[in-house]
Amino acid sequence: MSYLVTGGTGLIGSRIVRDLVREGESVVAYDWLPNRSALEGALSDPEIDDKVTIVPGDVTDAPHLIRTIQANNVEKIIHTASLLVLDSNSNPLRALKVNSEGTTCVFEAARILGLKKVVWSSSNSVFGSPDMYPDEYIPNDAPQYPQNMYAATKSFNETVAAYYADQYDLDITGIRYMHVYGGGTRRGFIATIIQELVLNPAIGKPGRVPHSDAIIGWSYVDDPARASVMASKVAKPKTRCYSIMGDVRTVREVADYVQQILPDADLTLLPGGFTGDPVKLDTSRIEQEVGYRPDWSMERGIKKTVNRVRKQNGLPPV
Repeated sequence: MSYLVTGGTGLIGSRIVRDLVREGESVVAYDWLPNRSALEGALSDPEIDDKVTIVPGDVTDAPHLIRTIQANNVEKIIHTASLLVLDSNSNPLRALKVNSEGTTCVFEAARILGLKKVVWSSSNSVFGSPDMYPDEYIPNDAPQYPQNMYAATKSFNETVAAYYADQYDLDITGIRYMHVYGGGTRRGFIATIIQELVLNPAIGKPGRVPHSDAIIGWSYVDDPARASVMASKVAKPKTRCYSIMGDVRTVREVADYVQQILPDADLTLLPGGFTGDPVKLDTSRIEQEVGYRPDWSMERGIKKTVNRVRKQNGLPPV
């Protein structure tokens, strides 16, 4: 089987590429600015050279996308390319172009070429404030109240995906990612927290940690990657888009754990939280229909992240 992964050298995309290669698949890593070093952190050079084709490309460039799919005999797409929250909110026109038009280009390419499957990345942010819902765990098919530009594009994309499934019988599955972290560079409040809370202390630098009272669904990057790969193997499941969860903990709880594994860490916790995305979601649909459950506890994911950055800086593991 041949896959195309958009955003294939990004934080999540590179792990998806890794997992597919290790399942014996051939993969095209399609990215606006390909970063081979991200793949080298997940795969050996022989694995990359033998199984991965790296193609520079823009998801909004439909002709180039279609040519790439045809040239590489692609049968399935996992679409992760997207502007994140800060970039989407600061440039709404660009967010519409990349997040919504780009996703529609992927669906249209799959329709034209008759591909077997598309898996794409939505977000827990489509639901908006948890105060909008009476249940502690938000149902998978709950009404959506997106509160920013990024969330609005993802919510719109869920409607477009349903249209392509209904009108063209296209096999499309969405995965709502949540608060993803791990090795690799991302922009946003989670990236800022991780930098100050985990990455700085890992190499002996002080950390000034914002939002220490915030409650976050800590989703180590390998989990959403695995969910996406698993969903790509399931033909036409009942549910169009699945919620997944991270390990729900406060920033202070994570700080306590970092202090435990790095006793000399110089952490300053800055008070305050934020009105963020919901972290408690009903995940029974993906458990029943795809068989996915998260593997990574907060402790395991944070320790893996600490040791990854320590290795990069020539330091021993903890």
